[in-house]
Order: sequence, then C-alpha cells, then structure tokens
Amino acid sequence: MSSFTLRGGLVLTPRGLIRADVAIEGGRISKVCEGVRVGETVDCSGLFIVPGFRDQHIHDLIGSLSDTSVDRLSKVATALVRHGVTSARIATIAMPRDKLLSYLRNIRSYVSSIRNSMEGARIEGAHIEGTFIRAECGGAQPREYIVEPWEEDAVETLDYILETKAAKLINIAVDFGSDLVEYASSKGLIVGCGHSKASAKQLQEAWRKGLKYIVHITNGAMGQSFKPFDGGGTYEGALTLPLSLEIIVDGYHVDMRYVSDIIERCIQKGRAGDVIAITDGVFPIEEEVPEGEFEAFSVIGCRSEDGGVLVVKRYMDRNGGWRYPPPGTLFGSLLTMDKAFENLLNLFTRDFSGFMIDRSARTFEEALSLASKITSTNQARLEGLDSVGMIADNRVADIAVLSIKGKAGVYRVKVAKTIVGGKLFEFDVS
Repeated sequence: MSSFTLRGGLVLTPRGLIRADVAIEGGRISKVCEGVRVGETVDCSGLFIVPGFRDQHIHDLIGSLSDTSVDRLSKVATALVRHGVTSARIATIAMPRDKLLSYLRNIRSYVSSIRNSMEGARIEGAHIEGTFIRAECGGAQPREYIVEPWEEDAVETLDYILETKAAKLINIAVDFGSDLVEYASSKGLIVGCGHSKASAKQLQEAWRKGLKYIVHITNGAMGQSFKPFDGGGTYEGALTLPLSLEIIVDGYHVDMRYVSDIIERCIQKGRAGDVIAITDGVFPIEEEVPEGEFEAFSVIGCRSEDGGVLVVKRYMDRNGGWRYPPPGTLFGSLLTMDKAFENLLNLFTRDFSGFMIDRSARTFEEALSLASKITSTNQARLEGLDSVGMIADNRVADIAVLSIKGKAGVYRVKVAKTIVGGKLFEFDVS
C-alpha cells in the first residue's frame, strides 16, 4: 500500500500520548489527528503507535565471517523488522582488511539498492567498531586484526574504509591521542570511543577534536577511577562531557542499577537526549544462535550457563598464545530492540534503587515517552536527523505498532506491525 491510515491506536507524539489516526502517503506521515482518512485503513485498536526503533550497533557474526553478500544483508533486514527495527547500522568486528573492505562495499551496495527498506529494516550503513581499539581492551574482538590508532597504517586503513562510502559511525580509542579522531571527524564520520582505558582528560581532548559518543558505556574494558587524577577514567569523563552514551539494556552487559543511575544523572543534567539503547547483538537471526561453541577468527565463544547471553571462552593474544579471559567477558548480546524497549518501560514504571540514585516510578506515559527517546529519537539526534525518530506531520513513516500488556514493572511488549519508510509489515501477536 502506498497510502494508508493507522486507525484507532494510541499515538506517541512529541506532545505526548494521544488517541489519533496516522495517515501515511508516499513514505511519509502526512497527518496525525483523529478522523483523518487516506487510502486503506489498518486497524490498530488497542495498540500503541511509537517511532520505529533505530539500532545503530548490531552485528551479524555469520555475515562478517562467512557470508558478506548483499543477499545476507537482506536476511538480516528481514529478521530485524520483526522486532520493530526500522533502521540499523551493521557493526563490524576486527577482521582482515580485505575482508572488511569487501563487507563494507556490499553494505554500501545494499544501502543504495531498491531492495533496501522493501524487505525489512532499512540498513543505513556500517558502524566500524573493532578495528581502531586498544588491543588490551579487545573483549571479544580478534586481537590480530586490531589496528591501534597510533600505528603507522591506521590512517591508511581509515582511508580505505572511507573509500567504500559505507561507514558513518566509527569507534576510535583515544588512549593514544586524538589525531585519528580529528581526521575521521574532518571526513564526516561520527566518532565514538570504546574498548578503551582513556582518562577523562584524554576523553575531553578527543571531544574538542570531534568525539561525539561513547561506545557501549561500562561494557568492555573501560578505564574508570574513583581518584581525582586526570579527571578520573572513561566512565567519569563520559558522565561529565556532552557526549551521547550507547548502553546495552539486557541486564547482563550493564547492571540495571548502573543503567538507572546513568539515565537519571543524564536527566538531572538536562541530557535525556544523550542516552542511546543498542543491542550489540551478534546473531540477528534468532534461529542461527549456536547451541555450542562458535568462533570469530581467534576468539571462541559460547552461551552463558543460563543461556541468556554469549561469553568469551578463550582467545588468542597478539603473540599467538591462547588466553582465558576474566569471568564475565561477554561476546555480544542476544538482545533485540523490542526487548530493550520492554526492559526500559519496566525499569521506569517501578520504584527503583540504583547504586547512587533512588527514584520513584514514572507514569506509564512518561515511561513510554522516555523509552521511545532512548530507542529511537536519540539515535536520530546523534546523527543530526530531524526527519525520523518521531511521529509528526511530514516525517518519514518509520513506525512500530506495539501490543503492550500487563502492569507497571512487568509489561510484555510485542510488535504487531512495523512501517519502514511507508512499507507495512504485519505480525501475529496472539
């Protein structure tokens, strides 16, 4: 359907939750109000209409390792749309340069193809995560393919990446100075810092040279200190500088008490727009999650004992020796964006004690609005986009239609429909 109307739902708009109909024409929202009628009618009675989820940090391990093809990206897009994801950036791991560049070129081909957004979530390019990090803080990243930002071939590698025209977000550790951050920023990339032990002082210098966000805050090795030297570590710097903060809200990567503290501090400081929920998933197609061990070049992973997350079992260091990581070293998540939204909605609708900040439950509408900002609007804000991330007249029709059942603190969220640039996908929520 090129034109249709979402009728009978509760719509989350910039002015709050309202009962309205949403008219969609030519891939955009033409009108949000009661009684509007355009094209066919899509019944949304009893459902909640919110901005489509934007996942700026989602891996595809199988795609990275064995199938970098355009067809593979199609399968990923089809899987993501079932979770209300309207746009995604495919995150890369540390990998051989030629393989990385091939992967990026295929991502670019899919992004510019007519198939993009017609088959599922819109793939908006790549997020370069594992290449320019600190090897000591590698986590699940293969050490042999890390190019630390101070190394001679770092700029050359970045130039090759830029030639593919696939990347928009890039992770650069700033422990060794900020020259590469400044260079990447000058080329139009949005630069983040993760897998790092940078001090707050180093982070501040990088911010002056163009750093915009923190890659999965508190996850992976992150320098932090309760001492005043150099302003503290990366964690302290992230909380005091005007940087966007990626955060994985699966309850494994970050203790939910830290999640709450980080969000509440940002709100207190007028920085509610800086918190960005990501999945950091590595198997976007649920049926492909291995039951036993799996590998990413020289890193071996497996499910955790309770099956809820993936962990690193062993890895090879840069000298070719096998190492066993500290307990709790994670290998990406099994989180989906609809589950991230559900987790946030439940966190906000109950009284909660963080490590440092206690707060009372929010109303359902307040919680819904805040969860939506963190899963959609704030991602668009980081990229300077005002045509997505909200439901309003003349915006791109990127929408998730949700069934929300239950009560405060224990809501169950299911995706009934996803609209990607005006293309409607419907799912069974019975």
